[in-house]
Amino acid sequence: MTDRPGEKLRAGAVILILLLIPLAAHGDVLFLHGWMVNGVTWAVARLILAEEPYDIPSDQILSPTLPARVSLVRWADNIARYIDRLPEGTKLTVVAHSFSGPASLFLLVASRHIEDGDLRGWAESLQDRDPDLSRVASELSAIADPEAWLAAAKRVEVLYLYQPALGGGCLACTVCEGAASTGRSIIRFFDALACDDAVKDMCLLGRTKGIVFSPEEIGALEVPVVDVYTVSTGCAGPCEGRAETDGFVPLADQRLFLTAPNYREAFGGYHCHGDYVLNLSGALDDLFSIMFED
Repeated sequence: MTDRPGEKLRAGAVILILLLIPLAAHGDVLFLHGWMVNGVTWAVARLILAEEPYDIPSDQILSPTLPARVSLVRWADNIARYIDRLPEGTKLTVVAHSFSGPASLFLLVASRHIEDGDLRGWAESLQDRDPDLSRVASELSAIADPEAWLAAAKRVEVLYLYQPALGGGCLACTVCEGAASTGRSIIRFFDALACDDAVKDMCLLGRTKGIVFSPEEIGALEVPVVDVYTVSTGCAGPCEGRAETDGFVPLADQRLFLTAPNYREAFGGYHCHGDYVLNLSGALDDLFSIMFED
């Protein structure tokens, strides 16, 4: 039996659609950097995605530099404002490293409350459950444009938390609560310099992430969230010598240790916190294998 021209055309269209699915499913890729660095840290990732087998157009791979010494709420607000400036209709796969991870997740959680009309009530409940969250609650209630958060969140199709600083890590609480009052003057000077609003909130999350990112809050999200955590021994950083860390953030502070309908946790390989910058030991290969198999 000979194939009809129409059947060949339909078959070709199906093949084309299948080839386009991975790109279409991921939309534009937005890489977000962590504390004290900038968008350049994702340069190798951009190069890899622009080549085979991904072939994502370079103008669809975004890695902005955003203020990196601001509080959790301000960081989330800056992410929302950046996304809102993108062309209308842009859909995003967001890859958020280190402290941009909890900031991005916070944006999604808070946006659900904005949509439900109970943002202020949720902010007050955070403060009621832990008075240390009063500053976060106050900043959250005072954000200038909640609708911008909601609009930004609706553009996110999937969020990958990469080595997220969901807790204090090995730096935050040390410089903000302990070492600043002890030791040599040069150490006290560094600690005072390092303890900015971002680090304060990293330390705060170490004690309160179960409240801010409770199972109920994560379970109610509609956007799929994948937490990609890593560990490696001998990584340079404040966690050096400790077991189950990536050099900066312990495993316990990278994970929420929960299962929710749109949330899962995936091991991203034996890598240090900054290995992805130069793709050392294939850190990006392991990350992308998770991203593009989803």
